[in-house]
Amino acid sequence: MKTINQMFSSMWKIGAVGLLIGAMGLFISGCAKNEPIRVGFVADLTGKQAELGVQERNGVQLAVDKINASGGVAGRQIELIIRDDLGVPEVAKKVDRELIDAGVVAIIGHATSAQTVAGLEVTNPARVVLLGPTISSPALTGKYEYFFRVYPTFSNSAQAFAKHIYQNRKLTKLAIIYDTDNAAFSKTYRNIFAGKYLALGGILTDDVSFSSAAKTNIDLLLPKLRAGNPAGILMIAADVDAALIAQRIRLTGWQVPLFSSAWAQTATLIYNGGKAVEGMELEQAYALSSQAPDFLDFKKRYQDRYGDFPSFGAAYGYEAAEVLAAALQKSDGQAEGLRQALLGIRDFRGLIDTFSFNQYGDVVRPFYLSVIRNGNFMIIDNLTPTKP
Repeated sequence: MKTINQMFSSMWKIGAVGLLIGAMGLFISGCAKNEPIRVGFVADLTGKQAELGVQERNGVQLAVDKINASGGVAGRQIELIIRDDLGVPEVAKKVDRELIDAGVVAIIGHATSAQTVAGLEVTNPARVVLLGPTISSPALTGKYEYFFRVYPTFSNSAQAFAKHIYQNRKLTKLAIIYDTDNAAFSKTYRNIFAGKYLALGGILTDDVSFSSAAKTNIDLLLPKLRAGNPAGILMIAADVDAALIAQRIRLTGWQVPLFSSAWAQTATLIYNGGKAVEGMELEQAYALSSQAPDFLDFKKRYQDRYGDFPSFGAAYGYEAAEVLAAALQKSDGQAEGLRQALLGIRDFRGLIDTFSFNQYGDVVRPFYLSVIRNGNFMIIDNLTPTKP
């Protein structure tokens, strides 16, 4: 039998071990609470179509720096881990996997629909939130449980744009040219726009597609575009490609009215397009000429830091980072519970207006009609939703 001293000695040892384990647990817990919250950002940051992705990254970084300067989230700083998807779907999958392996709680990205669709094949099974700043294809609605976006789907705006061209501009014959490399956006946009335009009584004289990656010779497509004598041309392409198409059209002396989806709305369109894009009309979901105080402050800080005016991509990137931080505050900086926290966001104050996520992770926001005038995007009207 153990003596009383031996029993007390054993009890002391057990107690000491318990205290040591408890202290280690507190130490580990304390270290975890001091570690930064890792958030990924992915977009096309190099190559000829990189302007949108670069603008998004700049907007996200500007927001993260402000959040960290204000104390961070749940007492922790945000560590932004940036990756370049090169505008290639397979690379999008690869870098999303890398970010998940690096322990990010969420990923902000991608800049275009094609890369987003690819990335979601990785992020959704892993139950990691993918928050798109500028993804608008309605083809993604309701398909991915962990996909959210701060940009509204174009299902209504594309129809309203078609109605504007047919009824307000009174152009009853139109040709469409679109980039198949981002088919999740461009082909869906084409189908919705064309469906409304044809239903109104419009005629599509031709439907021309090209591949920006394959460097399709635009000059070879112009005769086909022109053959049906359309009264206007709708371009569904990135900024640099829309600028090139406009340049080639104008060099032939063809003064047909030009229209574009919001995909092309960056400073690169105007810089590369020059006089060729003057008068071009675009539908967009952001009023870059807004005088809202928060937006004016954002524009000033963006220009002070980056030496350029922000595009819609920068503004939406900024808002994506801010709303993600608000949700992370609710989930105590953890990935667990983040989806539910985002779904619970109501009337979040963006730079210009407020928004809420619905059950599909979508938002409903105003959209506008703009025109390029004297080298600037000018809002000329509100485009209200139309019924199919």
